Amino acid sequence: MIAITLNIKNLNNSLQVGDIVYATETTQQVVDVTDLEDNTGLGVNKIVGILRRITKNANNIVLDVDESLFLPANIPSSGSFLMFSKYSQTDGDVNGYYAEATFKNNSTEKAELFSVGSEVIINSK
Repeated sequence: MIAITLNIKNLNNSLQVGDIVYATETTQQVVDVTDLEDNTGLGVNKIVGILRRITKNANNIVLDVDESLFLPANIPSSGSFLMFSKYSQTDGDVNGYYAEATFKNNSTEKAELFSVGSEVIINSK
């Protein structure tokens, strides 16, 4: 797990646990045209990993990123530019986000469930 500490107070509202985090160096780079085909060359956005936890403190924000699926690990330096994208992963036949609920009644008296509702908002594509 890579812990990235940011000295900022607010994050992009779209950043969520489960997103892929990328990093690229911000220093001036001279790149040969032949290096553009090589994913290890300079100027290429490199995957850091999948965001697993966001911890907010008074002075900074810590992002815990799981790099185990994207080895060798790309550990960003203190001057790196960080960006993210939504991780499109499917779980069996279910695509996107889903929810599962279980209702239990431990009472010995008769009970009736009047209504169950949900609200769905598309927040990322």
